[in-house]
Amino acid sequence: MLTPRRLIVLVAAVAVAGLAGAGCSEQSAAVRVGDRTVSQSDFEAELDAFASSQAFVQDPDSVAGELPGSYTQEFVAAALGQRIEFMLAEQVFDEQDLEVTDDDRSNVTEQLQGALDDMSEGLRNSLIDDLSRRVRLQDELGQQGYGEAITEAADATEIEVSSHYGSWDRDQYTVVPPDGPVSPGGGPDGESPGDG
Repeated sequence: MLTPRRLIVLVAAVAVAGLAGAGCSEQSAAVRVGDRTVSQSDFEAELDAFASSQAFVQDPDSVAGELPGSYTQEFVAAALGQRIEFMLAEQVFDEQDLEVTDDDRSNVTEQLQGALDDMSEGLRNSLIDDLSRRVRLQDELGQQGYGEAITEAADATEIEVSSHYGSWDRDQYTVVPPDGPVSPGGGPDGESPGDG
């Protein structure tokens, strides 16, 4: 079962977690899960939104990296790991032939109690959909069944993480931060990241 590492305070409070849903872009991908990708620019915009929201990160300095505008490798790895879980949950959700209802969205929005108000509309809506899918799957499969389904999906799906952010550990179901320092716009030690 995937377990997020030291991410956001609100996650524990509402028992739902994560970042916005998968998007496609012509840019380099931050992550690829099966045939779904999230661009680096979309992922970094989400990192900025979460890091600047006190509802999600009470102390922004705790996730700030050494370089201006950067974040700790642990924060980035945890956020990306959570994103991968959401992408896998979307895959399982589709396989179960489920649909997110207005009631599902309303329930999640109520649990978040305005925590998303400072986010862009697109990010807020994507996050609500991702959280709604996760809660609905947990209701349908149970907590243990959800964990098993996500683990099975991870085992059966090709998952690639841009070297800029680290690598996917298939045994631990987690993102491992890169070995060296990451410079803005480049991979470890300034390398240019590829699509995975």
